[in-house]
Amino acid sequence: MKKPFLFLLCLLVSSAALAQNQTSSRVDSTARKLADEGFANVRAIETEDYTVFTIENDRYKIPAEGFAYAAQIIESAGLDTSKPVKVIGTSYKVPEVTLTYNNGVWNTTKRLDSSWDAVRKQPKLNNSFAKADIMIYPQVSLQNLIINQVYQSVWTLNPTLHISLWPGMRFTYQLVIPVFTDMQLEKYYLIHPSFITLSQRFRDPWHLNIQGKLTIGNFSNDRGGIALEASYHFPNERFSVDAQLGLITYSSYLGFVWKYALEPVFRWNVGANYYNPFLKTQFSLRAINFIRGDYGIKFEMVRHFRHCSIGFYAEKGHHIPAGIPWTWDNMTKSTGFVTRTNGGFRFQIALPPYRMKRHGYIPRVTTSGQIGMAYNANNEERYYYEYRTEVDDNIMTKNYYNPYYINSMLQDIK
Repeated sequence: MKKPFLFLLCLLVSSAALAQNQTSSRVDSTARKLADEGFANVRAIETEDYTVFTIENDRYKIPAEGFAYAAQIIESAGLDTSKPVKVIGTSYKVPEVTLTYNNGVWNTTKRLDSSWDAVRKQPKLNNSFAKADIMIYPQVSLQNLIINQVYQSVWTLNPTLHISLWPGMRFTYQLVIPVFTDMQLEKYYLIHPSFITLSQRFRDPWHLNIQGKLTIGNFSNDRGGIALEASYHFPNERFSVDAQLGLITYSSYLGFVWKYALEPVFRWNVGANYYNPFLKTQFSLRAINFIRGDYGIKFEMVRHFRHCSIGFYAEKGHHIPAGIPWTWDNMTKSTGFVTRTNGGFRFQIALPPYRMKRHGYIPRVTTSGQIGMAYNANNEERYYYEYRTEVDDNIMTKNYYNPYYINSMLQDIK
């Protein structure tokens, strides 16, 4: 009687081990398939509570599109669906969002849980370290400041080198190549550097949902220095707050001659945001200390489509007329200050190809993620100036990891 019992026991144990090995094999093969599809920094692990993958959209310009295709791969992989499957989307190896597949439904959140702690130390497939992109950023700038000409314009092609370094770190170098201009200033006719930055992305280690970026280098609008940017999404993730704090100074290039000032000033920009998932529109109210010292309040409304974002804004601020020094006493008493309003619109359009696979460590050459333009109704030439710390900071990229936007894209593409 003992031998049949032992035989059955061994059979049950071997069957359970075989099932476990088959499940583990499916997880590993799914991770390899994601890496073969072009996703970077792929990691995978299975625990008693969930199966977890990390992916980075190295192939897809619109991260939400990449997540949709990754979801299709995972759904067809034959994984154990009796427990949740989690996909953590990263940017330069820093976690941005968590997608959870449970009971046949995908749901996205900005929050992390223990699944990130479980998978973060797993080996990576298709590691992005030291991989480079050369992206061509076309740019058109228009201004209407003279009577005898409707618009003056500057048309440039801006090849930009992006290199992914250690987790969260990116190096950027942009060269501006004028194609056509009828502006009068000499700088518009010369090839010159623009953005030269090192940026370190980070996320708080306590899962408090605080994300940020520290950037040092040469920024937009002839400014350079060091700037800290951070954001926080509330438990109701329609609501968020963000801030930009910078110690900046004049920094510009005339050709390849660097012009700079050694008098840094502190500038800040804080905002409260609300995203309406039904309208796919974000509303923001910001208080800003602009780079020329003026202060103001700015309202923005941005509608996000699949391959473009279109927004309108209105702003009001105190300005300092030329020749009047800025002091706190003048500011509080409004002595010598002029209050003016302004408004306009802006748009960003994604440029094809929308996906492009990388081949090893060969630098990938492609168009930039998008092209954009802003218009201000009052033709302000002196005031309301802000600065961007990286070349691809814009209204479209700031929405890339919006969980509600990603959920809608998962439904639309599938």
